[in-house]
Amino acid sequence: MNENHKIIIILVSVPVVALLIMYMISGVKFSPSFSAEEQKVFNFSDEQTPQFAHRKQLPVIRIKSPISLSQNAERGFPKTSLVEMSPPPDATGKRVSFILLHKKRNLAIVDGKLVHEGDLLGNQKIAKIEKDKILLKGREGEKWLNLD
Repeated sequence: MNENHKIIIILVSVPVVALLIMYMISGVKFSPSFSAEEQKVFNFSDEQTPQFAHRKQLPVIRIKSPISLSQNAERGFPKTSLVEMSPPPDATGKRVSFILLHKKRNLAIVDGKLVHEGDLLGNQKIAKIEKDKILLKGREGEKWLNLD
């Protein structure tokens, strides 16, 4: 037998042996190793639950509230309104209530309006937004608004 015949026999026999091994392995059945309690859960069906023919109605018991509301419900509340308690706006009348700094775009909420750097606020432009203040530029000059 020459060298070419040996190579052809090897090339043909390797896949045949591999197919035989895979066929033998496929005949082996692997079973999962579950405990007896886990097997009961897998075998559960709703027909196994007992059916109650008669259910007795339970008596209603009145439960007392853990919060006692006295006759004077306003006791402990401040007499002044929240508007009077809030800090006054600065001289320009603008209040900064929120600032968010982001890599791409900084934004703030001034007088309930969402603004970005470069936006106009009245006749002033928002030049810069920092972590606790905003720079406004206009004809009157520069003005910093601090976060409330």
